[in-house]
Amino acid sequence: MELVLSRFQSIGIDIEGTVALLGAHSVGRVHCVNFVHRLYTTVDPTLDPDHAKYLKRRCPTPDPDPKAVLYSRSDLQTPMILDNNYYKNLLKYKGLLLVDQQLASYPTTSPFVEKMAADNGYFQDQFASYTVVVGEQPSY
Repeated sequence: MELVLSRFQSIGIDIEGTVALLGAHSVGRVHCVNFVHRLYTTVDPTLDPDHAKYLKRRCPTPDPDPKAVLYSRSDLQTPMILDNNYYKNLLKYKGLLLVDQQLASYPTTSPFVEKMAADNGYFQDQFASYTVVVGEQPSY
C-alpha cells in the first residue's frame, strides 16, 4: 500500500485522492490472471469465502491463459456505473485486487473507504476533483 500511496503522492495526489481515484475500479472487469493468486492454492484470508467460491467459478484454474477472456466484474450490482459500491464491497471483503482490499484495512486509507462507502455524493465529488488534478499532470 505504501508504494501505491507514494506513486500517487509523486503526482500530487494525497491519501484521500488515492482512495477516491481507485474507486474507478467500480467500473469494468478484472482478468483472472490479475487475481488468481488470491484464490489458489489457498484463499486469501482477507477475501470473503462465499465471494471466493464465486470467483473460483469465474476463474476455475490457478494458471489461467493470459490471452483468454476469463474475468470477473469488480462490482456485481452496478458493474457499469461509477458509484460507491466498490467501497461497500471492500468493507465486505470482496475486493478483487489485493491493493483494493488493502485500502479497507490500511490505517490511513480505511477512514476514507468508510466515508466513501457511506456517502455516494462524497465519493462522486472527490473522484471528480481528483480526476481534474490527474488531468492537469504533464504528459510524457
